[in-house]
Amino acid sequence: MNRQSAKITFSVLLIIAVISSCSSPRVDLIPTATAFRTKTSTTSTNIIFLSPTPDITNAYFVSPSGDDTNPGTETQPWRTIQKAADTLTAGETVYIRGGVYEESVYISNSGTQEQPIRFLAYPGEIPIIDGSNYELPNAYWGALLGIPGDYIQVTGLEVRYSNWIGVSLAGHHNRASNMNVHHNRETGVLVSGDYGIFENGRVWQNANRNENNPGSSDWASGLSAARHPTNVILYGNSVYNNWGEGLSTFEANGTIIEANIVYDNWAGNIYVSDSVNVVVQRNLVYESDNDINSSGSVGIMLGDETYNPPSSNVTVINNIVFGTLRNFYWWQGRQGGGMDDVLIANNTFVNSTEKAGIQIDNGHHQDVRVYNNIIQQYGPLPVSIILSLDGIIFSNNLWSKTPPSIVIGHGDLIGDPKLKKVGDFTSPEWYCLLADSPARNHAMQIREVVNDFFGKPRSQQPDIGAFEYEDVSQIPIPVP
Repeated sequence: MNRQSAKITFSVLLIIAVISSCSSPRVDLIPTATAFRTKTSTTSTNIIFLSPTPDITNAYFVSPSGDDTNPGTETQPWRTIQKAADTLTAGETVYIRGGVYEESVYISNSGTQEQPIRFLAYPGEIPIIDGSNYELPNAYWGALLGIPGDYIQVTGLEVRYSNWIGVSLAGHHNRASNMNVHHNRETGVLVSGDYGIFENGRVWQNANRNENNPGSSDWASGLSAARHPTNVILYGNSVYNNWGEGLSTFEANGTIIEANIVYDNWAGNIYVSDSVNVVVQRNLVYESDNDINSSGSVGIMLGDETYNPPSSNVTVINNIVFGTLRNFYWWQGRQGGGMDDVLIANNTFVNSTEKAGIQIDNGHHQDVRVYNNIIQQYGPLPVSIILSLDGIIFSNNLWSKTPPSIVIGHGDLIGDPKLKKVGDFTSPEWYCLLADSPARNHAMQIREVVNDFFGKPRSQQPDIGAFEYEDVSQIPIPVP
């Protein structure tokens, strides 16, 4: 098909994530870049950040003022996103102008690794896919934006008012970036295809079918890697006020949940169930006065519901959790079992609001390590409730008050962790260590934990908790 060359003129920059630290001005917890996973060992993962560089001279255009009989050029755009989905093939790009598109979009064509198909918001504009007051999609548990094709990239769209799912990444090697997904009846974003990436998005007020009668039946999640995907990355998203779990993975293998801000969700903030080889790291989780569940919800929760598969090799490191119902909680689920090959390390847990700072219920646990965590709990609540110690080793944790004697392990400390508490609890810097914190230099080295919450390398004598202390006086001052 002959098309005009696109006349749009803007630059797509390679964005390098600038990592903050406890001694430098905050840039952002969430880098605006793309996360690709490269395995460096069986237990550690590196994230490489790249941005797409589409061929601007080989693009189509969609606009609310267009017509699907047009050639799809910038001056004669199509009217529907579905027209673009039906037309584009590997290596092609469409720019979607701002405005409201009341349609279900189904992208079944596929790109390739070298030539993905790209659906991009026109620079400076926000295209909105709208379910027409919950009339769309018509299919039972369908998606307003469904992507069963492979190697599809979608950037900068808003998806709202779906009668079922907002966004579904069902194909393989798909990536959705900088998306706003909200006020959908069921799951906001479901990633069920292998090697899917959902990054730098805002996901809120989803699963709202549960809003008017909460807890009456099963409920969905805001953002989830589920239904048997492999190696999904959920990175750098804000997930809040969803009427089910906020961010979850279940029936999955190899999910990475990293650098997200997750708060005020109804049924739990981060939930891992029936999943293997999962990494939950560098997330900020909290509850505020705006929590939609007046009773509160759990911060990070593990627990299998179907044992299909039984969860194993789950790593929970370098997270911050504040003021949730229980900051960390493992429950046995509906069919028994226990934790298997689980590492809970270098997290900072502060002030749960019910039960205890951390809680682990009875189960048949094996190879569970609880190392190097700060557990701070004010008031009368205990720092921990551990109902079964079999198969669990505690070591080098810092407890703000004395825990039950059965959980005190080698290298444990009891006392005030002396956090900075500068600003408010929604800022990571609030949880940094003061110079005289007893957490300094008292952690044990763990091969899975090489960096801290901000990505700063751990020292040879690492600190307990999510952060490595950094002495500002020892940082060289650049010479002009």
